[in-house]
Amino acid sequence: MPGVTDTPLEVPKLTGTLPPHCRQDVDSLRRFVRSVLDEGAPERAVPPAEFREVLLTGATGFLGRFVLRDLLRQNPDLLVHCVVRAKDAEHGFRRLRGALEEADIWDAEHASRIRVVPGDVSSERFGLGAPEFERLCRQIDAVFHYAAEISLSSSYLSIRKANVFSTRNVLELCLRRRYKHFFHASTMGVFPQAFCCYAGEFGESLIEAQAQPDLESMKRMFPIGWLGYPWSKLVSEQALLFAHSAGMPLAIYRFPRTSIASTGYTNADDATIRLLAGIVDVGMMPEGFAIDGSNEAVDVLSRVCTAIAMNPSRRHTIYHCCDPWPDYRDIELSDFGLYYPQVPYPAFRRACMVRGQQSPLHGYWVLIDHFARYWFAKGKTTGRVPVADSSIREDCPEPVRWPSVFAMLKRSGDWIRSRRREWPYVVPKSRLDSDCLTDQARRFAREAGVPFESTYPAWMRRGLEELVRALQDPDAGLLEDKLSDVVFDFSRTLRNTAALADERQCHPEIEAETIDRPVFIVGINRTGTTYLHRLMARDPKFWSLRSYEFMGPVLPPEQYATVAGTPEDPRRAHFDEALDVSGVRETFAGIHHIDIDEPEEDFPILKLAFATWTLAVQYRVPGYARWLAETGCRNAYAHHRRIMQHYTWQRRQRDPGRTGQWLFKMPGHLMELEALHEAYPDALLIQTHREPRQFMGSWNSMVERIRSQSSEPRPRQEFGAEQLDFMSGMLNKATRFRQAHPESQDRWVDVNYYDLIEDPLGIIRNIYDRFDWKLEPDTIDSMERWQMRQMERRRAEVRHRYDLQDFGLTPKMVDEAFAPYLDFITSLGIR
Repeated sequence: MPGVTDTPLEVPKLTGTLPPHCRQDVDSLRRFVRSVLDEGAPERAVPPAEFREVLLTGATGFLGRFVLRDLLRQNPDLLVHCVVRAKDAEHGFRRLRGALEEADIWDAEHASRIRVVPGDVSSERFGLGAPEFERLCRQIDAVFHYAAEISLSSSYLSIRKANVFSTRNVLELCLRRRYKHFFHASTMGVFPQAFCCYAGEFGESLIEAQAQPDLESMKRMFPIGWLGYPWSKLVSEQALLFAHSAGMPLAIYRFPRTSIASTGYTNADDATIRLLAGIVDVGMMPEGFAIDGSNEAVDVLSRVCTAIAMNPSRRHTIYHCCDPWPDYRDIELSDFGLYYPQVPYPAFRRACMVRGQQSPLHGYWVLIDHFARYWFAKGKTTGRVPVADSSIREDCPEPVRWPSVFAMLKRSGDWIRSRRREWPYVVPKSRLDSDCLTDQARRFAREAGVPFESTYPAWMRRGLEELVRALQDPDAGLLEDKLSDVVFDFSRTLRNTAALADERQCHPEIEAETIDRPVFIVGINRTGTTYLHRLMARDPKFWSLRSYEFMGPVLPPEQYATVAGTPEDPRRAHFDEALDVSGVRETFAGIHHIDIDEPEEDFPILKLAFATWTLAVQYRVPGYARWLAETGCRNAYAHHRRIMQHYTWQRRQRDPGRTGQWLFKMPGHLMELEALHEAYPDALLIQTHREPRQFMGSWNSMVERIRSQSSEPRPRQEFGAEQLDFMSGMLNKATRFRQAHPESQDRWVDVNYYDLIEDPLGIIRNIYDRFDWKLEPDTIDSMERWQMRQMERRRAEVRHRYDLQDFGLTPKMVDEAFAPYLDFITSLGIR
């Protein structure tokens, strides 16, 4: 079994003196190990590839249920024996099934490979008879010991039976007849710096790989008379390391706090969740409270640790199972519309105490009082968590991907709201409030060190106010459970604006950047705009923006020349995750192909100004649309150009001296051509055309899906009439602009959708000839290869179905509404 036991990496010895009871228990456990081994040398353990039967303790626990699921998944031939407190095997099986069903991970196909062992791990030999225990000693190849009493207000003496004596009983199983692999669930909480959130004097305390905790710090921070849990885990670790030195294969998993699964399943009994619930319960939070990123997804922890267990080449003994780079730098409750005033800790405590036993924090005040100065410290680490994770990265055979804090909180909130009747605490209610959002903006500006008035000018704040007012109207039909998503979107937008202002302040040369002859592809969805946009983006002469660049418009300056725009760009993974969490991929399936590496519409730039017609499509906000029609979007397009100076400067950091030509695409530009031309007087425009009766059904279907993410459904006939009015108004307005400005026609190219589909490269050549661009052979090759990939993708894609009649429309109604536009394209020879 090379790698697992032959060449283990050394674990340093624990230095210092344990408290008396802990020292006595370590000595007792070591004597027990010697006594078992003296009865006869165990046979060599089987390698992980030969695991046939394993034993799992704690299978009904929050983490253990996921370990059971993953063990059964990883090896289709594996039998898993589960020690469960139950009167008989049938009762134990019901408990197991109930635990997995609660987490939505029960799979009936795995049931035949589960063996229930009714017993108690804290009792000698699990309370089993000698023959039954002996049979387990012969059958079991490995033990996953996840059972524990996770009490943060119990003395060591009261918790030692559950957490220390159980380790002794499992050790006996692992040492008799032949060695068994011992996989032990421990805690990062043996380190005071982890328990204290790396605050105060622990801010710079790096936890090295295979490290042992400092006993003097433990004694100071963990009173053994009421906080015995970390001590019980440390005692068990020391006994196991002793057995490991005698030949027992061992892996100790030190877990961080874990209260949420990446699916959103949430542990209501966890102390972190109780603290959040306590804040919601009294409507205030203690000063210094911040969302902690070292709370990892329980299902990811399980998957990583079972993968390590099955790795025949694992070399480490101790694994620090946490993400040293959690993405929680700027996530806070207010981002989700949860606006709770910060009050001094004593005031928060008094408010909770008034609630008595109804408070989620009842019984936790000794713990919270002891650690409040760390947990609510203003100087807590907000960057790297000082923990070495090399052991899991080296021994886990699959990539370790930690969900972001945003994904965890978003899914947890959705899970709680979907089970509000079963949730034992007050369910948080998000609030959409323009004053609260403006207060956030003031704070963002203050934290970034930029002036509020110029960062968020009055016209921008007015757009936010009008949008929020329209969304608050009952006619908008905004779903209460989706309010947090809407607020998060607006909060991120405001935060990005502050980040851009800070970048400009730090790099005033951005102001001098020019945007020459940008190209705007305009045309309605389903007229070939996306196809043409992505086809032209194959030409390296063009610069285009991907969605993840909109999501996070600012990086540390040094990253623009290194990782920006590459697979290592950190925004790329974040956006990919956001697509899954938000349900956007599912929403657009069969309608619009989303590829994080392809260019996308530039409406997020206009959304920074809170003045874009795209918002009037995304939501039913007639009041906002009226305001937009009255005021226009001149400020928004001037802001668009200002933001593009940033993206231009960023590109030049990567490729100094090069000047690219920006390539944009968005149907909504047709509504504001005058503002666009004022901002970009040398802009080149490509308009795609198709009969409205051919695209209106698809447009209605797409917008209906988009709105379903946040709003109540509306009668389809009413919806169809609304969209017909909006779309015909936009195209007819664009037609009037073009007819009123014949002098600009040399900067327009009109493309027939059917010509584009029939001969894409022929259309490309026409566009290039019109604008006097050179079409390089390498570009043609790149375009042809991209076309082939698209053909293969579309053959496998399930297309969505739609019909005008579904929305109460007829071809005649559509033709009449679009009559000016149809006359115009007829005059161009397109119809």
